[in-house]
Amino acid sequence: MRRLAYADRRAELVDAAIRVIAREGLAGASTRAIVAEADMPLGAFHYVFGTRDELVTAVIDQITEQERLAAWIDAGPTDLEDVLVRGLEGYLRLLESDPTRELVLLDVAAHAVRHDPDAVQRQWATYRAGAESSLRYAAELADVRWTAPLDEIAWSFASALDGLTLTWLTGRDGEAARRHIRFLARSFAALAIPRSAQEAPDAH
Repeated sequence: MRRLAYADRRAELVDAAIRVIAREGLAGASTRAIVAEADMPLGAFHYVFGTRDELVTAVIDQITEQERLAAWIDAGPTDLEDVLVRGLEGYLRLLESDPTRELVLLDVAAHAVRHDPDAVQRQWATYRAGAESSLRYAAELADVRWTAPLDEIAWSFASALDGLTLTWLTGRDGEAARRHIRFLARSFAALAIPRSAQEAPDAH
């Protein structure tokens, strides 16, 4: 048995789970299949994760965080529309380079819709939290503030990203996706104003 630190063992199991789910679907991703993919004994799985559901949650968290980092790694201070375009195009480049991640998330979600509605609610709560974090960061880069509650904007932003993802996966049309990204960036940027702008005083 290979000697691995806890964090390394956990990372290898998550990566193995992603590969198995992508290849076999969630239904085929048994704990035995996952440890076999990771070249570990079954006991190694239970050393790190209590249940397969815990591992699936870790898969969702890892993919979501990878996508968030890919979206904003190249962002720099500029106007909000440009920040959003660059962030969304970063996400799209990751999607184009390896659609497997999103296919895994979709398979997990489809299974949960049928068998575990609470799990799919948690999955989308993770997406919305990621969207909220990204939008907060984008506003800081552009030195603006949102004119509506950030959680409401994040709900719409995550939903728009879902649509972009599904549409690209079905047609693989990068040019159309980039046109849509510019539309989304323009639309969401309209919901912000310069941070220095003061709210208009009440008329007397």
